[in-house]
Amino acid sequence: MRIFVAIACLALTAVATAAQPELRLVEKDKSPVAIEVAGLPAELTAQLATLKVDDDAWRRILSVRVGKSPAPDQPAMSGNYELRDSALRFTPQFPLRAGLAYRAEVFLPAPSREAAPSHYDRVFELPAPARGEPARVTTVYPSAATLPENQLRFYLHFATPMARGEAYEHLVLLKADGRPVLRPFLEIGQELWDTSGTRLTLLIDPGRIKRGLSPREEHGPVLEAGGKYTLVITKGWCDAAGQTLTDDYRKTFTAGPPVETAIDHKAWKIAPPASGSKDPLVVTFPQPLDRALLEHTITVVGPDGKPIAGEVTVGKDERTWKFSADQAWIAGQHELVIDTTLEDLAGNRINRPFEVDEFKEIDKSSLPEYVRLPFPIRPAR
Repeated sequence: MRIFVAIACLALTAVATAAQPELRLVEKDKSPVAIEVAGLPAELTAQLATLKVDDDAWRRILSVRVGKSPAPDQPAMSGNYELRDSALRFTPQFPLRAGLAYRAEVFLPAPSREAAPSHYDRVFELPAPARGEPARVTTVYPSAATLPENQLRFYLHFATPMARGEAYEHLVLLKADGRPVLRPFLEIGQELWDTSGTRLTLLIDPGRIKRGLSPREEHGPVLEAGGKYTLVITKGWCDAAGQTLTDDYRKTFTAGPPVETAIDHKAWKIAPPASGSKDPLVVTFPQPLDRALLEHTITVVGPDGKPIAGEVTVGKDERTWKFSADQAWIAGQHELVIDTTLEDLAGNRINRPFEVDEFKEIDKSSLPEYVRLPFPIRPAR
């Protein structure tokens, strides 16, 4: 009877089921990404098509839980629901993990008040992948030993794709005396992983960085100049294959003065290579810049105005940028074309500092998307 009441709350008209629906896995690139139920009555799919994306009615029809026999009070997984070719598809917020089992349940409204709703379920057991390289942290950026007080983000790199949904359980920021900093990170439900699952972007709570915002007023800044801190990635975190980090990883650094001015690209030092050579073009920055953004926000353009193909290497402490062209350099006027979304460690951009007056109107349309730095490559003598 409780099930009937729950289904009645859907505000969906009761429909008759002609056949048992089919529960199935949806795969992409040979990996399971979603769970579908097909063969639903046409009347029901028509009514589902009218629901908003955040309507609880979706999960009352189809719910997915972790485990072969989940506890009765275990909440259903969060994710997105949609209709695909008359099938109801559930894509979980975090990817289905190899080596785990998932129970999918379908409840269909009763065809009449006297009848009970229909219930179907199926357990999907995902095989564990073959074990490869051990799970470990390979590096953390920024790499410098001194970071600005208003440091905005870290990039955590792992040797293998990591399991999602548990990152913040394994991340701690310690003060010099070993005490943890209170809620230092911006905890995002959809964790900021790259497509490979091996790099996590970890943001310090911007509300603790910008002056005048209530989190900073209430708890103070996360980092204070002169203080010593240790970012700890704790052991026990599982990768996608079920392997755990066997040791803690620590990055210790000192907080320096805040960096509050926009990036001055005109202060960059460009060391051009010799024409006819394949030596790298080297650009040196006055201060460290964002590692990930440096990899794709600077383009080298040749005398013909076309981009030059080559490979980017970011140097020590993210203060140098090297570009090795695929072909030998030719003499003539070249340019660095810089996307103004490039940021430094504190989130400052070209033409715009991170710490701006929120109450002052900013004409973003007047800011260029790209800036250019010309440099010559001289003919060989």
